[in-house]
Amino acid sequence: MALLLWIVVGVLMAVWSATVWLGQLLLTVLIGGAGHLPVKDIALPEAWTRWLPQAVSESITQGIETLQPWLQSLLDTMPALAGGVTVLAWITWAVGAALLLLAGGASHAALRWWQRSQRTASLPKLLPS
Repeated sequence: MALLLWIVVGVLMAVWSATVWLGQLLLTVLIGGAGHLPVKDIALPEAWTRWLPQAVSESITQGIETLQPWLQSLLDTMPALAGGVTVLAWITWAVGAALLLLAGGASHAALRWWQRSQRTASLPKLLPS
């Protein structure tokens, strides 16, 4: 029974590791390629300008044009943050792995306690009460 418990913990650890690894890979790719996004092409869609009032449409367009240089500088600095994703992934993995191991240890201890209590309950009494 304890072997089955630790097999389940091992499978959960493998799933956790694969999930963190895949998330780290995707975030690194997304953040690493953020500097190549064309910020100059961001604009209010043509269909929206027909439905929105002209003042609102112009206000949104003006806001987009004002934010474009700031957004471009933010996207240009994003690839430098890709290394931080790896550190964050390792910390996240370590916390999750520790919690899984603690849960496995606690389950193992509870299983042993339950097995001992079952053994003592099934022992015949030597003296009648």
